[in-house]
Amino acid sequence: MTSTDEPTAGKPRRGPVSTPVPAPAATLTARGQRTRRALLDAGRRIFERDGYHDARIVDVATEAGCAVGSFYNYFDSKEELFKVLLIELEGEVYREPARLPPDAAPIDRLRETNRLYFESFRRNSAFWAVVEEAGLQSKEARQLLNDRHHYYRTRTERALALWQTQGMIPPEVNLRFASTALGAMTERCAYLWFVLGETVDVDEAVEEITRLWADALKLDDGRA
Repeated sequence: MTSTDEPTAGKPRRGPVSTPVPAPAATLTARGQRTRRALLDAGRRIFERDGYHDARIVDVATEAGCAVGSFYNYFDSKEELFKVLLIELEGEVYREPARLPPDAAPIDRLRETNRLYFESFRRNSAFWAVVEEAGLQSKEARQLLNDRHHYYRTRTERALALWQTQGMIPPEVNLRFASTALGAMTERCAYLWFVLGETVDVDEAVEEITRLWADALKLDDGRA
C-alpha cells in the first residue's frame, strides 16, 4: 500500500508488533475508502465460505487484493471486521418502512416491517448462518450479538410504548417481554425458513407473523 492508500493513522498500539490504530472510516481518503470497502466485501465472502471460526485475516486480505499488513490500517481484528459487517447488515434488515406514509396504521407498519425483515433475511441468509455460528463459538461475538439484540429490542419497545400511550395497546401488556418474545419469534422463523431451508410462502408468512404480533399486543388501531 502506498501513502495515498493509507488512512490517517493514530498512535501505534502496544504489543509485540507496532501496528497503526485503524482510522475512522470518515477520515479515509477516497482510495482508502475503496480499500476498506474491498476488505469488507472480501471479509463477507470469506466468512460465508469458511465460517466464522475458520475465516482468516490472510484470506480476507488475499481476496481483497491487499497485503495482510494493510488490513490493520482499517480493522483491529477479525472480530471488528465481523462487527462492521453485522452492523451494515442490520442497517438493511431493520430499516424503517419507507414505502408507508407517516400516518400509516400500526398494523400496516407491522406488516411492512415484517416484510422488509424477511426479504432482507432471505437475501442475506448465508451471512445469517455465520452470525448463528459466531454466537455459539465466540465469547466476543456472543457479547456483540447480545448488545445488538438489546439495542433493537429497546428500539422496538419505544415504538410500542408510543402506541400504548395512544391507547392502541392496553396497559397490561408488558412491552419489554413482548418486544423480546415477538422479536425472537420473528428472527427464529426467518432462520428456519431462509437459512435451514424450510419451505414457506413469504406473503403468507408475513400475514401470519403480523397477526401473531397484533394478537399478542392486543393491538387496536381503531379499524376493527
